[in-house]
Amino acid sequence: MNDQDFETPALRLGRPAPSDAAARTTRQRELGLASVPDSVFDEVARKAAESTGATAAMVNLVGERRQYFVGLYGKEPASGEPAFLGDPGRFMDMDQGFCVHVVGRKAALTLDDVFEFSRFRGNPVVDELGVRSYIGVPLIDDDGTVIGTVCAIDPAPRSEAEGNSWGNQGLQVLKEARDQVLAEIGARQRINDILAAADGPVMITASPGLEVLYANSHHEQLFGLIEQLGAPAPEAFPHLAPVGILAIIEHLERGGDPMVTPPIPLTGPPTTTITFASVPVRVPGQDAAVLTFGLTDTDAVSCLARAKKIAADIGDRPGESGLDGSGQE
Repeated sequence: MNDQDFETPALRLGRPAPSDAAARTTRQRELGLASVPDSVFDEVARKAAESTGATAAMVNLVGERRQYFVGLYGKEPASGEPAFLGDPGRFMDMDQGFCVHVVGRKAALTLDDVFEFSRFRGNPVVDELGVRSYIGVPLIDDDGTVIGTVCAIDPAPRSEAEGNSWGNQGLQVLKEARDQVLAEIGARQRINDILAAADGPVMITASPGLEVLYANSHHEQLFGLIEQLGAPAPEAFPHLAPVGILAIIEHLERGGDPMVTPPIPLTGPPTTTITFASVPVRVPGQDAAVLTFGLTDTDAVSCLARAKKIAADIGDRPGESGLDGSGQE
């Protein structure tokens, strides 16, 4: 493949349009895709790297202003093997890397040697991180929205002459990884369905960082819309602390028993109160998480019982595959 391969109008669509970026971020939020490390997607990345022989692989959520590797795997090179020059962690700017081009093209991109492509060899990841080889496929949702990529990278070039070109085999491996990611996202929609059916505000946060994983429409009506799932709850919803919700979450995180808040008055007629309970919940991809649930004009016992029921419904994943929330087979 050479520069001529990128001269057709369809392939000149190198970067996502701003309108696409906004739609993509909205769709990621609707699907419950949070910018937090996810052990299930880490495992997908590990298998993709090992199957392609790549040094690193990622499940990348390409957002509006940044990229986040919700799944990430990188191996330590043996002595004498090529190595990357740096480690970007799980975040990457929108002008870095090649996944934004995969998203913009809505098609796979294979670069055995980045230096062979004038369009890509000046990318910051080449000099700053030492990326010399890349392969990526788009994650396309059922509604046609490209929400990110699955990709693999190497610090050394590949070639057909050396017998290590990504080739069709590498592309097939990443397509299988893509299918696993999309299937997992589809399975997790059951959580969104349970939260949507709840008769009160529900939020799920990861432990121990309190990153927001899910928040239903009732919660958004009370506390506002969260722009990006994965933001810490105290920052995303500043009013959690004054009404005591943050305190019962932190109590549970410190090893305490599930708690409820005192009844909180709601403004506006008719005068009502709302009580919140926090309970542990099992969600895929996280070692530990906390669910908070609010119920109007009720007692503490009833609110806590309802919260536990919702958590139990979420934790029971019928038809769960070999990849579980701990990332083990």
